[in-house]
Amino acid sequence: MADPVPPPSDLPAPYASPWGQLGGALRAVQASLRLKLRELWRRNGEGDLSVPGFWPQALAPLFWPLLLAALVALTLALAGLAWRGLSQGTVRAPGGEPASPELAPAPLEAPAVAMGEPLPEPQPPPKPQPPPPPPLELDPLLVLLAEDDPEHLIASAHPEPAEGRLVLTMAPTYSSLTPANRRGWAERWQHRSLALGYERLELVDGQRRLLARGALVGSGMILLDPGASG
Repeated sequence: MADPVPPPSDLPAPYASPWGQLGGALRAVQASLRLKLRELWRRNGEGDLSVPGFWPQALAPLFWPLLLAALVALTLALAGLAWRGLSQGTVRAPGGEPASPELAPAPLEAPAVAMGEPLPEPQPPPKPQPPPPPPLELDPLLVLLAEDDPEHLIASAHPEPAEGRLVLTMAPTYSSLTPANRRGWAERWQHRSLALGYERLELVDGQRRLLARGALVGSGMILLDPGASG
């Protein structure tokens, strides 16, 4: 006669360590990954994995291994560059130890104004400097006549090219010369005006009164009294 089946027990299930369960799960995951990698390796060797269209079909088994190797090399290169940048960016003290950021000098602060002290009065803006005077411009004709006027007897020159005439205004010192000196200077200026292309020369004073003019017949200069015609 068979033994009777015992009734189900209400006692709790036997204790199982969670660390043991975790280890078993990890071994199962490792075995599953190993099988999956073997399957991928087999499919890659058979050319069953998809490759880009530009890749030759005869070299299909080499595509994924080369891509994986390139990614690993790129990762290692980036990690090396990052490590080098961190090592070069570390500030070191004179003794060779890395400087602590807490020891960096604090920025200078503006001195605070004590309570009750008057604020400094604002300084008025500097006055603008007047523009420099324009450079003195000399009459080009007077520059040409300066060689024949060492005593500066000519005050101004008034050329009239349309009439072939040159009018020279005399300084007051011209009238104080002797008639011989006035004639000598007048004839000298007449030769100079002819060399400059003027056919007639007239000398006047500051009031535009005629003092001398070229002779109508022959050569030379005719001296006149102020206001008289020649």
